Amino acid sequence: MRADIPALNVITAMSDADDEDFVAQLLHSQGWNIIYRAIEWNAAKQAILNSTERTIFIFSSDLRGFITSELAPLENENLIAVSIDSVQIASHPLMSLIRERIKAPQLLPTRAVATTPIPDKKRSILITGTCGAPGRSSIALSLAQEFASHREVELIDADVTSQSLEYLAGDKNFDANLHLLTLDLSARPARLPESDLALRIIDVGALPPLADVLADRRWQGSLFHNSLQQSQCIVYMAKADGLGLLRLEKFLHELPLLTTNVPVLFLLGQLGVTRLDKALAQKFTQLMDGRAHFTIAHEIRGGLLPGMSKSASGLRQPREIDKIAALITSQLR
Repeated sequence: MRADIPALNVITAMSDADDEDFVAQLLHSQGWNIIYRAIEWNAAKQAILNSTERTIFIFSSDLRGFITSELAPLENENLIAVSIDSVQIASHPLMSLIRERIKAPQLLPTRAVATTPIPDKKRSILITGTCGAPGRSSIALSLAQEFASHREVELIDADVTSQSLEYLAGDKNFDANLHLLTLDLSARPARLPESDLALRIIDVGALPPLADVLADRRWQGSLFHNSLQQSQCIVYMAKADGLGLLRLEKFLHELPLLTTNVPVLFLLGQLGVTRLDKALAQKFTQLMDGRAHFTIAHEIRGGLLPGMSKSASGLRQPREIDKIAALITSQLR
């Protein structure tokens, strides 16, 4: 089914939350990007206007505030509107309807007809992890400082529950190429602001259960989906205790629901050097089963990790962040 339907960005807008959740998860399983999940027309319309790429709008006409006459002028070659009013909410009928709406003249051209070089894509790295995992924001700040020694980097604090990057940064003397942006959560941002910088590091905080992420139609869920959509690599920080590894194991099982084409680097911050700590680190390695991963030793976990001069931070210059940065660079496409 994936072969004959080009993957598009998707905006869903339905009054029935169960129907919307089914449609969103169905299309996500097909490799499509769910960029916004609206519960009323004005929000859906704004998402359509904000979309700059080819998008399919899947809706039901009983959506709160929906006005048919306002949708028609928005339809063009970059927006395909699909009403599900008359179709059974099941996989085959829905995908058949979508296939009918995406006619051959609307198909994206193949790369073989391109006449100009494709420009380099902007790179974004998403930082998240187990709830309660120590060092997540420190890793984000450390990576930003490491990469800023070579290029301009925007570090975004998009943690909707506990923003801490400004506090961690304090008055430390960071590279001039590092630009810190703390999102104004009072404005309830549903997407990241535009940026001209080629590299972004996005700290979204602890990852909630994936079932909740996929079903969340509030601005927090939209912000996470938008951050994920823009990312070419995910850094997942696991907590080095029994519960943390159980959550990691569940995340690995559910990961295909979240993404199938974005590489993930897994980090474990050791909490100590006891026999139990070593056993947990060994269990972490077993769970990885060939996936890209790195264990941060207990003795260097505290404080900032990047290669900063001693005069700037008072810290010694460990090499671990260089290794992590190299692993991330190898994951980026």
